[in-house]
Amino acid sequence: MQLPPIHPAIVHFPIALIVVAFFADLAARISGRQSFRNLGFWSLLIALGTGVLTLIAGYADMVRLPLSAPMTDYVRLHMISGLILATLLIVLTAWRWRIWKAQLPAVSRAFLGTGALLLLLTLFQGWYGGEMVYSEGFGVAAADKGPESPGKAQSRIAAVTHVFTGKDYETAIGSPATTQTGGNTGSNKATNH
Repeated sequence: MQLPPIHPAIVHFPIALIVVAFFADLAARISGRQSFRNLGFWSLLIALGTGVLTLIAGYADMVRLPLSAPMTDYVRLHMISGLILATLLIVLTAWRWRIWKAQLPAVSRAFLGTGALLLLLTLFQGWYGGEMVYSEGFGVAAADKGPESPGKAQSRIAAVTHVFTGKDYETAIGSPATTQTGGNTGSNKATNH
């Protein structure tokens, strides 16, 4: 018996906690309220713990689930951005720990700026993972029941992936994928037949 993907079941916790941590620290800086300061600290600390579990689950899902050629590139990009996100989360949590231990009344502008970067990367990572599921059907049975046509949704994630990988994709939900090397340009074209 093969387990269903685990990563999608727990990924929402670190996303939500990173959002809460950022806005709690922002509110603490503006209002000076200790309760917001505490909320920001504990949210970020728990986000790190759940983020590590999410990263492990994502890697476990990646190595045990069958991937088509385009999905391998999509998952690889998602994994790389997840590792960057995790590194930034570790740095920010260590920084936040030092602020907490020093009993400072609020975080600095530099910390909030770095927190905003973490928040933006988290939102991108969540969006990209959602596109993999809802546009490409990764980890779920493709049902063609989304709010837009599969082709339109798939072209969006293919365009974003192209920006990072330089590869072009044409995909269709439910079809096996093949990779073909394109002519003398050296570009890769992943197509489904």
